[in-house]
Amino acid sequence: MVKVLEYVFEELNTVPNFPETAFRALRMLEDENVNFQDLAKVIRYDATITANFLKLVNSAYIGLRRKVESLAQAFALLGLNQIRFFLVAACAGQYLNRALHGYGLSPYEVWLHSLGSGVFAELIAEKVKIKNPDHVFTAALLHDIGKLVLDLFVGGELEVIRELVKDEGLTFMEAEIMVLGTDHAVIGAELLRRWGFPQETIFAVRAHHDEDWMVQNQAAAIVALSNMLTNLLGIGMGADGLSYRVPPKLLKVVGLKDRELFSVITEGFKRYQNLKENLLSKAH
Repeated sequence: MVKVLEYVFEELNTVPNFPETAFRALRMLEDENVNFQDLAKVIRYDATITANFLKLVNSAYIGLRRKVESLAQAFALLGLNQIRFFLVAACAGQYLNRALHGYGLSPYEVWLHSLGSGVFAELIAEKVKIKNPDHVFTAALLHDIGKLVLDLFVGGELEVIRELVKDEGLTFMEAEIMVLGTDHAVIGAELLRRWGFPQETIFAVRAHHDEDWMVQNQAAAIVALSNMLTNLLGIGMGADGLSYRVPPKLLKVVGLKDRELFSVITEGFKRYQNLKENLLSKAH
């Protein structure tokens, strides 16, 4: 197991850094009076981020009446939280675009699950009026980033992991830890730490499957719930599927009442479907 962990951490070193352009832009967006011309100047030098950002903005669920063709146009029409969300999503696509064979996911499913979780997190953050939603968006979009590193190792042990889930009643993550000595949430959090993300974002990624940790704060709870709802609806659900547990007080920490959950699911799924149909289906 120690040897496996050594290989896992070697693999961590091969993942490219998160774009510095995005970090600079996110820091600028911490200022509510950010100058959008200056923001556009920072982002436009990264052609990939700019192209992905505009594709996402032009997806139907935003409800724009005309096609947006420039960053300046987009910034004039969007709120700060929407800009943050689409900026991180535009970057996440660079990482979540390959198959995760160990988890039984195609590149398309990996990306769908990330976006689905992000859409639900954005919606829930709106509903409960969380103070710092950017940590929530970022963590929801990147919550499974650790799977990129663990995929190779999970693939070699998938049958053993599945047997532990089935026969021992373990969650997929508990089985991951037992077989590999770590899990994708720990590895994802370590990756975000190396990239220099804020502690709140790192914690939410680390906690998204841990029943005790996910109820420690509202942001972590929202990310965990968003992931659960995305799995519940079968959006990019891989080999780990629904083999996780839900803490009884999760909704309370999120700030939602039981009766509000149905409307969150229906509205979130509608947003997700619009995004998928108008953006991702073209690339599939």
